[in-house]
Amino acid sequence: MLIHKIEKTHFSPSESIIIDYILKKGKDIKNMTIAQIANETYTSSPLFIRIAKKLGFDGWNEFKEAYLKELDYLYLNQEVDANIPFVVNDDIMNIAYNLCVLERETIQDTYSLISHDDLQKAIRLLRNCKYIDVYSRSVHMHIVRSFQERMYILHRHVQLCSLSDELDSTYLMSDQNHCAIIISYSGHAPHIKHLIETLRKKQTSIIAITNLEDNDLSLLADVTLRMSSRELIYTKIADFASSLSLKYILDILYSCIFSIHYQQNLDNCIQIAKELDNTQHEEFM
Repeated sequence: MLIHKIEKTHFSPSESIIIDYILKKGKDIKNMTIAQIANETYTSSPLFIRIAKKLGFDGWNEFKEAYLKELDYLYLNQEVDANIPFVVNDDIMNIAYNLCVLERETIQDTYSLISHDDLQKAIRLLRNCKYIDVYSRSVHMHIVRSFQERMYILHRHVQLCSLSDELDSTYLMSDQNHCAIIISYSGHAPHIKHLIETLRKKQTSIIAITNLEDNDLSLLADVTLRMSSRELIYTKIADFASSLSLKYILDILYSCIFSIHYQQNLDNCIQIAKELDNTQHEEFM
């Protein structure tokens, strides 16, 4: 997303003054000209073109239009900031309330980004494969592991693969019987392009879980499921929103696969729960 590009782009001191200004003013720059912003920031007009080009735009107006459109998404119906959901003077009950609101807003936002056709295609790919390989960074591995354990109950084999600077060899053993779920909030994680290109050569289907941006991951995957994308890459207290959004998407995938053989899977879950309870009871006897 554009806000992520701004975060990761190096700007000169003078350019940074303009960036800080537009980030602070937000949608208030809609009717402001370059000359007005330059006057407010004590900078010069050529800097605006340089900023736009650094961010991949031909000119300032094109950048401003994209920036304002993104702000519409980032702050639409948002009561709590996904990055800084509480501040220094908030008491414990304010913190608790804000996190409650943030979770509700994140789930609603993620649901609004789900396309019926994309979800249906993702379910079809998972249903038709023999093996599911989930590629994720370590920060989300606990969420992915929960998905793995649930899928085992449905007799689906899920392999967990680290998406780090050094990929393990799992992807090299993939083939047309595998389906890869690749999770990357930024979509530009290390080695992601090489990973996808290799999986494509091996005829492995690919489900991407990433943000709203058209990135390396979303452009090369067979289907993309979008995470709530209001969280910044660096400037945040924790990855509350992205983690919750990812868990919700994986919960949906599990539930949709479960529903295909609903009664059989429900009976199986109940039986496993009873056996686990009996085993635990015997251990304490």
